[in-house]
Order: sequence, then structure tokens, then C-alpha cells
Amino acid sequence: MSKYPTNPVLLVDDEETWLRSFSLALKSHGIDNIICCQDSSEVPSILSSTEVEVMAVDLAMPGMSGEELIVKVGRTHPDVPVLVITGMGQVETAVQCIKRGAFDFFVKTNDKSSLVSGIRHAIEIRELRRENSGLRTRFLQDTLERPEAFAPIVTCSKAMRSIFQYIEAIARSTQPVLITGESGVGKELVAKVIHSLSGRQGEFIPVNVAGLDDNIFADTLFGHKKGAFTGADRARPGLVENAKAG
Repeated sequence: MSKYPTNPVLLVDDEETWLRSFSLALKSHGIDNIICCQDSSEVPSILSSTEVEVMAVDLAMPGMSGEELIVKVGRTHPDVPVLVITGMGQVETAVQCIKRGAFDFFVKTNDKSSLVSGIRHAIEIRELRRENSGLRTRFLQDTLERPEAFAPIVTCSKAMRSIFQYIEAIARSTQPVLITGESGVGKELVAKVIHSLSGRQGEFIPVNVAGLDDNIFADTLFGHKKGAFTGADRARPGLVENAKAG
């Protein structure tokens, strides 16, 4: 099953219990691709071998401090957003870290909801930056990385080629994609291409919602449990569940 985000979130803190509890908090909110590191000196090695989406760094650590680490990461991996985790008495230092390039800072407390929101926001910003960069590259160079993915769509239109370039840029995003157009223009073909380029392991499941009447709408999308109604002799998953990770 695909993990979120595609590239891992790196958590750096010398306190094992805090790393464990914060990892659980992230996983409970759907962020389950996580690397935990208790030794800040190992971070450069991790970054050299793994593409990290976001980092969360504790300021007060033995060895290389969080402040030193932020400066170092800013030089070697400027695209990685770094969130600073600070104690109540370190807010002034955290502000200095923001001035040196940190993405945001949060006070370490038992309530991790704001930090989880901060991680999610940083992931979304990173995705948007990646999409914008991809769009600029493709439009300036007028290239497609995987032209074979668009083979089912027969066209010689320059406007359609621009749409193909846009599709490549946004296909791996976790954000929903809305495809509009008149009946018969090929919306489902475009959706299939996005799915094939997304790298998702789940199925592509099309459904004509307009063709479902009120009686079967909910059952088709969400399924039912055994005994939910007369004649429901077995459980049946809905299309939403079948499309999980797809």
C-alpha cells in the first residue's frame, strides 16, 4: 500500500519516547512515511541517501545542535522545509532559526495537533513548489518525460501537449484533480493517464455517478455490511474502498 507522503518525513530528536509518540500522532493523521533519528550527526548521511520531504528538528540535542543542523541542511538541501521543535524557554532562538531559513517553529508540548498541522502544511507547500518547478521546466523545454503514457490520446494539438505537460507536473500530487469537459472529450482517458503517472499501487476505478439512481448510489460507492438490509447475505465493499491507494 502506498505511504504518505511519497518521500519520508524525517524526525530528529534525542528523546526516543517523544519520537515514538510524535510518530504515532502523525500516523493517526495519515502521515505514515516516517524516518526517526536520535543522533543529529547522522542526518547528513540520511539526506545523502534518501530524498526527504520535510524535517522536524529539536533544538536542544547533544552533539550537533538543531540550530547548527538547520544551517547545514539549508546549505546542502535548501528545498527541504525544516520545522524547529523548541522548549518554552527557547522561543527567541527558534525565531533566529526562522531568519536562517527554517520553515516554521513549534513549542514542544503534549498536544501535538499544531505540529501535525505544521508538518502537513509543509508537505503541501513542498508539493506545490515541486509542481511549479516541473511546470516551468516542461513548458520552457517543451518536453514530456513519459510520452508513452499519453499514447491512448491521439492528438497533434499544441494546446493538448501543454495539457500533457501539466498532467506530468501534477500527477504525483496527493491533491484531488478536477477534470471538466463536455461528454465524449476524453475525461476518463485523461484520468487514466494521471493514475498511470501517479505511481499509486491501487486500482483505477471509473464510475458514472450520473447513471446511479438514489437507491443504489450510497451502496455502490460505500458498500454494505452483511445483514445491513434484506437480502444482504454477505458484506460488499464499495468503490471508494476498492479505490484505496489508487
